[in-house]
Amino acid sequence: MKKKTLMSLVLLAIIGTSAVFAQQPTLDKLKMSKLTVSNFSGYRAEPLNKDISGAVVFPATYEGLPVAIDSFAIARQITSVTIPAGVKWYSWGFTPCPDLTSVTFGGSDFTPTSDSALPNTIFPGDLVAKYKAGGAGTYTRQPGGTVWTKVGGFTLNGEWTRSDGMKITISGDGTQTFTITGNAPNNGGRFTRNFAER
Repeated sequence: MKKKTLMSLVLLAIIGTSAVFAQQPTLDKLKMSKLTVSNFSGYRAEPLNKDISGAVVFPATYEGLPVAIDSFAIARQITSVTIPAGVKWYSWGFTPCPDLTSVTFGGSDFTPTSDSALPNTIFPGDLVAKYKAGGAGTYTRQPGGTVWTKVGGFTLNGEWTRSDGMKITISGDGTQTFTITGNAPNNGGRFTRNFAER
């Protein structure tokens, strides 16, 4: 009997701990409607109204069907978004949304659910390129800023300064292509990163 009680307590502790880490979808902020297009059959998630604010957590599925995100342009007061793996895209996403400063990706592939290509402005700033380069995780920016940084991540992008004063700027486009600009080399030395932007 004691073993059964102990096992029950351990199981409850594990379930309780899992509940803390699992974010529940904020369905009270979403309008879910059926969507069927040439390459998608499921539900479209839209903002319930223009006054929703704070955090928005999307469901991975709804009533057993896949979810696609529609435009949240009217929801200008949302501050964070969580997008589970498998969620697809129907429309323009989260531009402008000026208060949006945190986005957590579970592994979205930016697959559009229509025949038209998605713009690079699904999110304000350079988040799409940063996510394509950095993968799943949480990305943040300063309010109103355009530069997103992966939490706990590292990027080559930014300004680097060599010991002789030479400065270069490295910017990636989200693929394996980087642009390097800077002044002419002088006496040589190691480059160090200016982390002030982080």
